[in-house]
Amino acid sequence: MDANLDGRVTFPEYEAWAGEEAFDEVCRPALGSLFDLADTDSDGHLDRAEFTRLRHALGNPADNARSAFDALDEDGDARIDRDAYLAQIRSFVTDGSSPMARALHAEARS
Repeated sequence: MDANLDGRVTFPEYEAWAGEEAFDEVCRPALGSLFDLADTDSDGHLDRAEFTRLRHALGNPADNARSAFDALDEDGDARIDRDAYLAQIRSFVTDGSSPMARALHAEARS
């Protein structure tokens, strides 16, 4: 990503690097590993508490993480599937759309 090799990645450098291929080859495995670490009962799903802990550890306010969970839990079963989670992040990285990302990056509530 660091195109000019200055030891930092600027947003334009990230934007030039990001895309479907980069996500699939680099980001998906890393994000999948984080999902697996957060999945404390190893059932292939995150419950609300697991998801909130993961997103909070990644720097998202807890309220935003709870809203993002709601956006992802389309069937209302109170669980987030690994593939659905990764698909939402891929969608955000590759085309800028994702209800989960909108919730995670919303202005923090007072």
